[in-house]
Amino acid sequence: MATERFNDLKAFKGFIDEKLSSESDELTLAEALTHWEIENQGAEERKETLEAIQEGFADIEAGRLTPVRAALDELRKKYGLPPLP
Repeated sequence: MATERFNDLKAFKGFIDEKLSSESDELTLAEALTHWEIENQGAEERKETLEAIQEGFADIEAGRLTPVRAALDELRKKYGLPPLP
């Protein structure tokens, strides 16, 4: 991540001011932070993100899908959480 800008509080304030003046009122804090992280990714991080998205689309096109319930059950088991009702 472009650390110098990512950790620059004034740059973040300007970013938030811009979002608040141009985005809808429905932008959440989590969404704003996600936008900040994306906009401040370094070239390598951006490349890795795009490759992961492309792999996901390739999996979908090839039919390599896991039902949501099965995926959640697997994660819950992995992290020792109780099963869903």
